[in-house]
Amino acid sequence: MASKMRKWTVGIDFGGTNVKVGLVSSTGRVVRSRVLSSQDVGRPSRFVEGVGRSVESLTQTVGLAPSQLRGVGIGAPGPVDAARGLIHFLVNVPGWREVPLAQQLQRRLRCQCLIDNDVNLVTLGEWRFGAGRGAKQLVCLTLGTGVGGGLVIDGKLYRGAAGAAGEIGHMVIDPHGRRCACGSRGCLEAQVGTAAVLEQGRRAIRRGAGPLRRLAHEAQGRLTPALVSQAARSGDAAARKIWTDLGRSLGVGLANVVNLLNPDRIVIGGGLSNAWGLFYPTLVETVLAQAMDVSARSVRIVRAQLGDHAGVVGAAVLVWQQS
Repeated sequence: MASKMRKWTVGIDFGGTNVKVGLVSSTGRVVRSRVLSSQDVGRPSRFVEGVGRSVESLTQTVGLAPSQLRGVGIGAPGPVDAARGLIHFLVNVPGWREVPLAQQLQRRLRCQCLIDNDVNLVTLGEWRFGAGRGAKQLVCLTLGTGVGGGLVIDGKLYRGAAGAAGEIGHMVIDPHGRRCACGSRGCLEAQVGTAAVLEQGRRAIRRGAGPLRRLAHEAQGRLTPALVSQAARSGDAAARKIWTDLGRSLGVGLANVVNLLNPDRIVIGGGLSNAWGLFYPTLVETVLAQAMDVSARSVRIVRAQLGDHAGVVGAAVLVWQQS
């Protein structure tokens, strides 16, 4: 039994739709996992109880109690105080404001519990086991409904003075651009997030016939980024333009990041990265054209590798770094 102890960690990825709970080995492999509905465990007390039961179930599969884990890491989709284990608030999940989640879960499980922003943990996961391995200066982006960012500088996760560093999605790239959910205008997130892709897709459908219009009709009007990608790959010029425009806007944002930080690698993940081949060439072309030459030519821009497990693995890395 002693040889098993402290080799296992649990990572928790708290998303707006699902909560992923994974048992992670010392090699970064997710060997068992559970997925809970965020709606079912949406309140703090229900989260602690529901996630607590899942952790107990997972540890039983390797013959341990939760108290024998190396620890539990939690990624939260909002601003957190990592040092105090506190969630300040969650935009997409009501009832979460100044919640000391790490302490509450620690009392429930009787083991070390740590918390950080979810994209920070995706960054840690990709840096340790994914597309960011070996990078000393790493920028990680997740492209989806929001655009999240995380930074590793000199081999360490950089959180900033108030723990809010890495908000690349709210860097303004067009002051006259689309209104962002944060209240500003022309944020990178507003220009390249899922809402922007779907808005442009609906405009293309209204303008005329083509593969995108046909696919949306077959889907009973439920337009998704995957349909926009499918239409682009089947030759729809308007759909292809949506992705090249996204690549150009993302390139403008990343050119600024490259000039500021001179990273050796940029890792891009999230649901919209599934359209990689449709926007990547324009993205790289824009960065090379707009960033300073030395910095632009020293950075590699690559697609994330860990997929849906990135947040869970990164949560385990957080524990390893602090235990």
